[in-house]
Amino acid sequence: MNADIAPLAADVLGRDDAQTVVLLHPICANREIWRLQVPVWSSSLRLVLVDLPGHGLSRPAVGPARLEDFAHRLAGTLERAGIGQVSLVGVSLGAMLAQAFALAYPERISKLVLANAGAVTPQPVVELWNERQRNYRELGVEQHVRSTMARWFDDDYRGRAPLTVQWIESMVRGTTGEGYFHAVDAIKGMDHGARLREISAPTLVVAGEKDAAVKPEICAKLAQAVDGARLVRLPCGHISNVEAAAEFTEVVGQFLLD
Repeated sequence: MNADIAPLAADVLGRDDAQTVVLLHPICANREIWRLQVPVWSSSLRLVLVDLPGHGLSRPAVGPARLEDFAHRLAGTLERAGIGQVSLVGVSLGAMLAQAFALAYPERISKLVLANAGAVTPQPVVELWNERQRNYRELGVEQHVRSTMARWFDDDYRGRAPLTVQWIESMVRGTTGEGYFHAVDAIKGMDHGARLREISAPTLVVAGEKDAAVKPEICAKLAQAVDGARLVRLPCGHISNVEAAAEFTEVVGQFLLD
């Protein structure tokens, strides 16, 4: 296996005889962000927690980054581990990757959970990402951490849950610039809108009522485009599995086990 398809760092937890669920984290996070769900889900499911390219302990992408390339790397990681059909649960970047994987490997998908993400990155949003990359270069990591927290969590939540926010800040701060820039480049190229009707797996779309990064209306549009998809709105911002951890764990867990 060459550097382009080096396996992603991963943990496999839970029941070996249960449905396999792959958990895909947001940009500038890593597999640790699922630790609020693991104690509940691992009693009924086999969980695969991965670090996306350039995040956590996974090597960065090589060459131009595309979500399709991330999907192929995830497929290679699963094949190497002898894992076939899976359900995918993704938040933000993880949900974008889940779409790319489902479109590339439809026969390998049991169920999909797409949280806090759309299906297309329009040009005005591409320009926003370009500005964020410029600010990272010019203003440094700490400004990047502060602006990311402001997008992900509102003032009220940051005031009520400072220790949780510090935990998430440590993940953002610990993500290399190379990993961040590759992921941003992949996001900027996302264009799944015309192909969403190809997704036939049961799909749950999760929106955050207070999500400032991906408005709930964008999640609703995604749900409408996937045949039979169900939309759930949770009382939270962008990182729904953290801010609305109990609700997310229950709604998603019940969907996976139904």
